Amino acid sequence: MRVLVVSTWFPTADRPGVAPFNVAHAGAIARTHDVEVVHLRLGGTGRIQEREVAGLPVTELPATPAAMLAGYRELRRLARGADVVHSMAFSTLGVLAPLFPVVGGRWVHTEHWSGVAFPDRVGGAWPHLAGARHLLRLPRRVGAVSSVLADTVAKFARRDAVEVIPCVVADRFQPAPQPSWTPLKLVAVGGLVAGKRPVLAVDTMRELVDTGTDATLTWVGDGVLRGEVERRIAELGLADRVHLAGAVRPDEVADHLRAANLFFLPTAFETFLAAGAEAIACGRPVVLPGTGGFTDYVTDANGVLTEQDDPTALAMGVRRARDRFADVSADTIRATVIPRFGAAAIADRFDEFYRHLG
Repeated sequence: MRVLVVSTWFPTADRPGVAPFNVAHAGAIARTHDVEVVHLRLGGTGRIQEREVAGLPVTELPATPAAMLAGYRELRRLARGADVVHSMAFSTLGVLAPLFPVVGGRWVHTEHWSGVAFPDRVGGAWPHLAGARHLLRLPRRVGAVSSVLADTVAKFARRDAVEVIPCVVADRFQPAPQPSWTPLKLVAVGGLVAGKRPVLAVDTMRELVDTGTDATLTWVGDGVLRGEVERRIAELGLADRVHLAGAVRPDEVADHLRAANLFFLPTAFETFLAAGAEAIACGRPVVLPGTGGFTDYVTDANGVLTEQDDPTALAMGVRRARDRFADVSADTIRATVIPRFGAAAIADRFDEFYRHLG
């Protein structure tokens, strides 16, 4: 079929790391369907542009009041030629809503955003605008990346329209034998932002060291809290223990995962946590707080979920994971998520998703 993927979240030349989960989902769909992507660039300026992302043809439409007349004209033209119009990212719903008479019967949506499930955890004006979630009733089918997210989405979407379609774990996340467990090497992948709680990770490192665990932490990712995190590292005397790797290319993330023994992220909440599934695919157990969409795939066979999220409990979780998985092979751990989250498996899920359109 001809599938038109429409999203406000998609990589650009100046921000190549944006929304890799949308790119991966579009790529999985393209395994069996003819996919075109429309990137509605909120706040974007300039003309309509054609480019390519991960082998997918992308039409970039600047989504500003001044540009949207021409943008809607082009979007309507592309939509009329598609068998399925597949929106991704919640903000896309509002932009696409005026075209409901054109796309309504062929419209499906995939949601990843934690703000849909827990608006109070998102800053800015969103908690006051959460009533907009009723826009989820416009598409005929809605996919959510975890059961936690699906439970909330189902309250706003059409009856029996929601199903879980997880994120894709890319083929580059391959297993490797464990490096030496001395010192214990931890890795985190995520932005240095409030929701990932990097300062709590630093505090947990201090707890590990103070209780006799020789450990290091590499944090892969950057963000607005970098200065605060650096200050906390200095305050706690952990400059030789905690390394901030900053933003890296997507193909380098797997190398960081394989160089570690355990994946550790004291995140406040996740709808799926692709980085956790990717770590498991590399054969690395995960240590996470006990709630979030990752509970769909984290089990005693591949990780430890802590009942509390203070430094003492998190440090105990790290030590428990070290003891439990020291002699478990990387291939055994990988098998708990692959092939279930491979691109071929997710492509099959989307095929079934589209069949429900009739």
